[in-house]
Amino acid sequence: MLAYALVAPVVLWRLATSIYPFIYTAYLSFHDNSPVRRTFDFIGIQNYIQAFNDTNTPISLEFTAFFTITSVSLQVVFALAVALLLNRSFPLRGVVRAVNLLPWAMSAIVIGTAARWMFNVDYGLINDIIWRLTGERPLWLVDVTSARFAVVFVDVWKNAAFLSVIFLSGLQGIPQEVYEAARIDGAGRLQSFWHITLPLLLPLILSMAIFGAIFRVLTFEIVYALTEGGPGTTTALFSYLAYLQAFRVLNFGYAAAISMILFFIVLVVGLVGFGFLRRAWARYY
Repeated sequence: MLAYALVAPVVLWRLATSIYPFIYTAYLSFHDNSPVRRTFDFIGIQNYIQAFNDTNTPISLEFTAFFTITSVSLQVVFALAVALLLNRSFPLRGVVRAVNLLPWAMSAIVIGTAARWMFNVDYGLINDIIWRLTGERPLWLVDVTSARFAVVFVDVWKNAAFLSVIFLSGLQGIPQEVYEAARIDGAGRLQSFWHITLPLLLPLILSMAIFGAIFRVLTFEIVYALTEGGPGTTTALFSYLAYLQAFRVLNFGYAAAISMILFFIVLVVGLVGFGFLRRAWARYY
C-alpha cells in the first residue's frame, strides 16, 4: 500500500496531463466544436474527410516530410562532426563544449525572431554579406525554396548542438584500446572511423534520429516566429495547421482531427525508426 501511495501522485499527474487530453482530443475530433458558432455536434469522421480534402494538407505534409528528413540528416552529420572535434584534446576544451550548447539552450521563439531579422531582404545580416560579395539581395522568406531551406538551416543550427553532446558521450564510451589495436594493425583515421566509431555509434545515432524526427514532426516555434507558414502555406508544418485551426479560426473539432492524424504520423515514424534500431542492436551488439 505504501508503494502504491508513493507512486499515485505521479500516475495521477500523468493521467491528468497526458492521457485525459489525448482521449478528449480523440473524442473532440469526431465533433463540430466551435465557440464562435457555438456548436458541439457529433459529425463522425467528417473532420478527417475535410482534413484530407483540404488543399493545404498535401502541401503541409510535403513540407513536413522535407523538413523532417533534411533537418534530421543535417543535424546528425554536423553533430557527429562537432562531437569528433570536441572529443579531441585542445586548450579551453571545456569552455568550447559549454559554448557549443548555447544555441540549444536558447528559446526557439527567440531564435526564430532573430533569424527573421537576419534573413530580412533590405537590412538583414545575411543579405548584407551576400550583397557585399555579389551585389545581390536574395528574397529568402518570399521565395518558396529559399524559405523552406531557411527554416531547415535555423532548426539545424539550434538543435545540432544538443546532438553533438550526446554523440560526444558516445565517443567517450568507446574504449581507446580498440583504436590502439586498429592502429597497430595499420588502420588509418578514416578506416578507424568507418569500421569502429560509426558501427559502435550507430544505435545511438539511430535512436537520436528517431527522437529528432518525432520532434521535427511536432515542432512549431521556429515556423511560427520565422515565416508564419508563408509564403502562403508552403512552410506550414502539419502541427502549425493544427495551431491555426485551434487558436486562429477557433475550430476545435477540426484542429483535434489534424492533431490525431499527426499522432498517427508520429506513431508510424517511431515504429519504423525503432525497427531499424532493433536491427542495428542485433547486428552490432
